[in-house]
Amino acid sequence: MISGRQALAEIEQFIQKARQQEAQVERAYAKATEEVGRLRLQRTEAFRELARLKLDAIRQNQVVGELDTAERQAISLLQSRQQALQQLTERRHEAEQQVRQAEAERQAALDDLQRALADAETLRKSVEAKISINPEWTSVRARVDEITGQAQQAEKKAIQAEADREEKRRPYEADPLFMYLWGRKFGTAAYQANPFTRYMDRLVGGVVRYDKARVNYSLLNEIPERLRDHSRRIIEKLQEERSNLKALERKALVDAGSEVAEAEVAKARDAVTRRERQFEQAREALVAQDRTYDASILEGDAPYRDAVELLAAADQREDLHKLYEEATRTPTPKDEEIVRQIQSMDKLMNSALRQAVDTHKKLKELAQRRVTVEREWEQLRHQGYDTPYGTFGNEASLGNVLGGILTGAVGGAILGQVLRDGFHHGPSPWDSGFGGGLPIPPPDGFGTGGSFGDGDFRTGGSF
Repeated sequence: MISGRQALAEIEQFIQKARQQEAQVERAYAKATEEVGRLRLQRTEAFRELARLKLDAIRQNQVVGELDTAERQAISLLQSRQQALQQLTERRHEAEQQVRQAEAERQAALDDLQRALADAETLRKSVEAKISINPEWTSVRARVDEITGQAQQAEKKAIQAEADREEKRRPYEADPLFMYLWGRKFGTAAYQANPFTRYMDRLVGGVVRYDKARVNYSLLNEIPERLRDHSRRIIEKLQEERSNLKALERKALVDAGSEVAEAEVAKARDAVTRRERQFEQAREALVAQDRTYDASILEGDAPYRDAVELLAAADQREDLHKLYEEATRTPTPKDEEIVRQIQSMDKLMNSALRQAVDTHKKLKELAQRRVTVEREWEQLRHQGYDTPYGTFGNEASLGNVLGGILTGAVGGAILGQVLRDGFHHGPSPWDSGFGGGLPIPPPDGFGTGGSFGDGDFRTGGSF
């Protein structure tokens, strides 16, 4: 069994490993694309050598000039691409460093808060043990328990009476003559009518036996209200006794020096909030760098493609094709050597292109896995799963899933389900109601998701 913080820390380590894998594949991808460009330039140089051998001076100057222009443009594009890639990688690396530093500072602040809470909790338990034998406290505690039982019974009776009222009032309300007289307040001091109407209403009343029905219907409506009022009065008394108990406990805590411990908790809590905000800012900056990086690397490589197109357009001109054909038809020893070089370069270049495509695909898959896990991690963290008071009982499954995601054997979406299934909320110092609970609200995600403080008594069937 591991804590929530340990589980999310394990996911963070996975994310770092995924980024390291991306960096390795990225280097392989850059190397493959550079190899394609290098071979393309060598191939162009081989065609240039053929031009020097076979063409007269005027024609040679024309073709070599075209190749020189294409070469210079291609080299410029490739250099600009490499510079842009290097700048993107450096900025992304700096953002990753900022996130790691912010996360380390956040974890240190959380550790400080946990220590401050532990000190406050130790003091509270000590005071709670001592006051439990105090005669005044035990007397008030006994009254609270007694009135709590009375309140529970009163609430139960009120709820039952309200349910009975809903059931038993239906026959009365289904009788239109009875409801007509009831609506006119017949039989009460509030009834007003002329003599003729009074005469007719008395006849109607006799038919429906209104006098007896009115008394029963009135009681049917009044009893639940009386029971509800009685329940409210007991609850008010209970709240008063609970306030007395809370005041006794709070005084005992203060006398034992709880305010100093609580001040340390408040200080540590503020530090956590500050570090959390800094961490969020660092994360946002990294996400922005990731988007820029992904757009440049994973969604395409325009400068590299442009360079290849420039050189391809140059060496596909009709004059260069004629050079190649002429060299193969009437080869001199030098011609044969150059043609073999070009053929070898074509094979190597195709191989490098395939490698670039494969590494590009792998890089994209790795980035997608990493993004999926980062989203799950971010969501779980905001839901409070990194609380030190929560535990995961399926740490083995967590490790297997993370390993499967890293190799591509398991989809990243299953991670959230595994974590949610294995998580258990445990009690935290904020859950204690002794003395009114900690007079400091917890930072987001640091509680247990239960009730904080002493849990005020509520009507409506729950205590």
